[in-house]
Amino acid sequence: MSLALAVGVAALAIASYVAVSRSLSADIDRALLRETEAYTAAIRSSEAEPSTGGLIEVSRAYLTGRTKVEAGTHPILLVRITGGRVISNSSVPIEKAPGNTELPAVGFDTFALDGVDYRVATSPILGADGSIVGVFQAALSTTYTESVAVELGWTLALAGLVIVIIGGSLSAWAAGASLSPLREVAATAGRITKASLGGRVPYDGPHDEVGAVVESLNAMLDRLEVAFAEQKRFTADASHELRTPLAVMHGNLDLIEHANTTADEKSAALRAIRDETSRIERLIDDLLELARLDRGSQRPFQALCVATLIEEAAVRGRSIGAAVINASAESDLWIDGDPDLLDQALMNLVRNSIAYARDGGVISITATQDGGSVIIAVADDGPGISEVDLPRIFDRFYRAPVPRSGVKGGGSGLGLAITKRLVELHGGTIDAGNREGGGAVFTIRLPSRNAPDKT
Repeated sequence: MSLALAVGVAALAIASYVAVSRSLSADIDRALLRETEAYTAAIRSSEAEPSTGGLIEVSRAYLTGRTKVEAGTHPILLVRITGGRVISNSSVPIEKAPGNTELPAVGFDTFALDGVDYRVATSPILGADGSIVGVFQAALSTTYTESVAVELGWTLALAGLVIVIIGGSLSAWAAGASLSPLREVAATAGRITKASLGGRVPYDGPHDEVGAVVESLNAMLDRLEVAFAEQKRFTADASHELRTPLAVMHGNLDLIEHANTTADEKSAALRAIRDETSRIERLIDDLLELARLDRGSQRPFQALCVATLIEEAAVRGRSIGAAVINASAESDLWIDGDPDLLDQALMNLVRNSIAYARDGGVISITATQDGGSVIIAVADDGPGISEVDLPRIFDRFYRAPVPRSGVKGGGSGLGLAITKRLVELHGGTIDAGNREGGGAVFTIRLPSRNAPDKT
């Protein structure tokens, strides 16, 4: 920033110096041109014959009136007659300057005399026949203009230096003030990284670019904290879920190897090992399914008839349980989705309801329209869900500490978590609750769509 400011000020100072110098030089040339025009007008207005001695008298009379001048600020005037005669209003012998000893060419030139530069304007004096009988010269010392230019240069340099110093100081202060919150953000972020993800970056400033950075960083830390907590809990739960069947298998293997174990006991031990192996396989399958769902669905959605979807789920549910399963849907309900994934979600709920329903109980699957959403509810007539279990019913590996009555086998604790993820992939939500009169109900809300055009 300071370097750019210094370069800019230097460029401006140089440009100003050059412009002023050129303007002063132009002022000298204009002043000399006015003198030559004034002398020419004076000669023309006289009645003297230019080719005779009258020219000398007229020139002497004109120059006599121009002798009382201040050195350096008013021009030196001289008339040089062919043959060497010189008439001047000054004691400075400009005609003796190197390069100006002979009658010079008409126009502007610069000559040096005794270490001083003079700007000289030369104009011809014409006789009656049009021949040149002499020249008129007007000269001004450039010392004054050069001193003005030098003084201006030093003034501009000093002013530029002051501007650079002040500007650089202000820029450094402004940059430090503007970057101070970012330094605080970086320091706080470093401390959070080293300690824990529970801290956040404090910021009380305006909602500018820095505020947006702080807000984004805090939001990212929120997501990271949740993700790390989920990962930590997931790892602990998975380890716990795998430890139990492995412990059972290890104990049964020890029993088989024991010398006093009977054949029936060995057979029972092998069945237990086989059951635990199947449980581990189901657990691994569910973990792989969750990992796949976390990556999102890779297949495009299609228009699905909700009535067909829930009727197929009811048919499959009747084949795996003794409960009565009823399905009903309002007419012309459609959603966008992956039929396989939504079928998996519904079947998870149906299996869960079959497991917890009373023997010979009734399970209902209903679909209704609610504004721009389709509501699919799966309800059973079992014991319901305790208030303690409701907040964590969809957590991975979470199972109620005390199983509800009528439970037919145990799962991996991932079924409802998978169902929740499947619903979220379709832009929907799922809730769990209890029905009036007893039983649990799971409610899926999905965005609805118009029926597809059959044409």
